[in-house]
Amino acid sequence: MRLISTFGFVSLALVGCGQSGSTGADAPEDCALETRADPWGIPMDHHGAAGMLDFQLVSATPAPPARGNNTWVIEVSSMTNNVVGAPVTGAASGMTATTYMPDHGHYGALQSVITETATAGQYQIDPVNMWMPGYWEDTIAVTVGGVTDQAVFKVCVPQ
Repeated sequence: MRLISTFGFVSLALVGCGQSGSTGADAPEDCALETRADPWGIPMDHHGAAGMLDFQLVSATPAPPARGNNTWVIEVSSMTNNVVGAPVTGAASGMTATTYMPDHGHYGALQSVITETATAGQYQIDPVNMWMPGYWEDTIAVTVGGVTDQAVFKVCVPQ
């Protein structure tokens, strides 16, 4: 009896993760129906949750995001009283990028590598791994010079 229960649980778990809304894992997602995602466009700007930093997505390859590995360039700037200030340099070692699919409760399959570009305050994030179609929350967190802040970019991957 225990074997049957375990098998049934594993089967349901695998089927549940293979679903994206009403579509299967390999089926395209209708992003036009996804209301939680940010409107797509470059640049895409988000003030940090703590109000200390500003995060701007200045480049994305591919654009809009696609299934698999994406490359993003984020510009991080200081912020005071909701006014964006100077670009923040030297933050790569204190920066993390996390892809998360809340509907399925899992993260992207690969860890991002973050490198500072030649442009002050800009950081390349590669890969931004969104390995299946659907709604993703991509969190960029920074700790630099005693300041900690983060922003969440909400995107829908169509296929």
